Amino acid sequence: MGLMKKKFLGAIAAVGALSMVLAGCGAGEDAQTASDGKPIIEVLVQYDSTNRKKIDTNKWISDLEKDAGVHIKWTVVQQDAWGQKKSTLLAGGNVPQVSIRAFNPDDATKFPYFEELGQHLDKLPNLKAFFKENPAAQRMVSDLNGKFYIGPAQFYEGKNSQHWMINKTWLDKLGLQMPTTWDELDKVLEAFKTQDPNGNGKADEIPFNLNGIGTGTYGWWTPMLALNSTGSVTQAQGGPWQQGITVKDGKVGSWMTSDNLRQVIEWYSKLFGEGLIPKDALSNDVDELPGTEKDATVGVAFTYNQDAFGTHGDEYVSMPTPKADASMADSDVVWDASGDYGKYENYHLAIKKDAPNMDAVLKLVNLLYSEKYSVQQYYGGISDGLVKDDGNHTYTVSDKVFADTTVSYSLGQCFAGWFPNDVKINGANNEKSLAADAVYDNIYKNYDKDKDAMPIWVKADTADQTTISNNTTNILNYANPQIAKWMKGDEKITDASWQQFVDRVNKLGMEQNVQLWQKWYDKYQDQKVE
Repeated sequence: MGLMKKKFLGAIAAVGALSMVLAGCGAGEDAQTASDGKPIIEVLVQYDSTNRKKIDTNKWISDLEKDAGVHIKWTVVQQDAWGQKKSTLLAGGNVPQVSIRAFNPDDATKFPYFEELGQHLDKLPNLKAFFKENPAAQRMVSDLNGKFYIGPAQFYEGKNSQHWMINKTWLDKLGLQMPTTWDELDKVLEAFKTQDPNGNGKADEIPFNLNGIGTGTYGWWTPMLALNSTGSVTQAQGGPWQQGITVKDGKVGSWMTSDNLRQVIEWYSKLFGEGLIPKDALSNDVDELPGTEKDATVGVAFTYNQDAFGTHGDEYVSMPTPKADASMADSDVVWDASGDYGKYENYHLAIKKDAPNMDAVLKLVNLLYSEKYSVQQYYGGISDGLVKDDGNHTYTVSDKVFADTTVSYSLGQCFAGWFPNDVKINGANNEKSLAADAVYDNIYKNYDKDKDAMPIWVKADTADQTTISNNTTNILNYANPQIAKWMKGDEKITDASWQQFVDRVNKLGMEQNVQLWQKWYDKYQDQKVE
């Protein structure tokens, strides 16, 4: 699947080069005022693509300046240049008055250059309303005492992007039902392999293709999403789950040393042995899963939605989580708990500590978080003819916004804003994502996402995070190659080899990581957020 598609879903990929839209005034200088007496505000925004239009060509920018009573000097930094630019700014303490999609809560913890925003909520009523409707968003940017220095963003109808997709056209052609257990899925995959469901007369079908396992963490569309069939909740889009951590009834553990993982490994080993998964699947690039985009050759895959399968996308639907064993109750199976990672991001607005023209800065930021400007930041300007305000919190996005995939008219996912629950966007172009996730609505009810998964607001301090990171590197360098060998059948898993694996993973630091994450999970139960 294409790299741009993954970025559109919120995963981060680096593209482009550093560019200046207008020469910004130096942060840290005295308050600047234009000849008309209006304050000049320096705003930096990190772009995710060179396809985004030059920001000052958006007419809504002029409307924003007029409503805020300011002049804005913009600096745009492309994503692949941001790391170096960010280091320079933090090293010199020379951060802009306002930064969009630039700094995160960890930066604010390490560097005293950012304004504590909670003290200004009375002047930021739109941000206050955001938090009232989305308390998880406030908690994810706040420390244990409820202080926060970074404003989050919330995406329109943001959902989980982890789905188990199956070729429904093939099922129908072969007269097969949607599989509800692993045994049933095995039979479906065998039929996909042997009965030429794509009808081209070639034995070119890939019954089940997987994304690779390297030496890094377990992320988007990982084969370990199959853990949900065993009742073990995954969080493939973020958080400590990617490092082997799980939560059940508020108790932190490790899925990497669980019987659930062994069950998944043994199932995959069976599928590899029967030729239902390509032998080289575990070396696949997550962004270019073979057999998906050009030819209808893949029967089953973990991915985001139909668009992953290119021109054959209409043939695919999401498959409800199949049970690992037919004896399991319907309530025993679960599905990935990445929904909040698809809905919120924690690094979208920062204000320089004691910024010049602070009242004007706060007025500008409050407008950015307004309904009107959140919509325009994300999709395009009303005065640009890209969005129509239909009244009653309803907006219609012009077909032009999505007609040319090489042009992005506004900030999109780079915005600083949110969408209240009563906002309706017609033409939002998210129907496929919503449909892909709707299949799991009832399955999501089988667990408590704050007790059976790690909440997005739980975070370790710098010292513990360093320990966790070092342990994780050692663990994955050992565990991932061994897991891959077992999955492919290069080695047979036995009681003795499994116990040796569990002991080694724990000794390399998993037991310590579990203890540390339990400590922080417990601490954040008492987080002081009003």
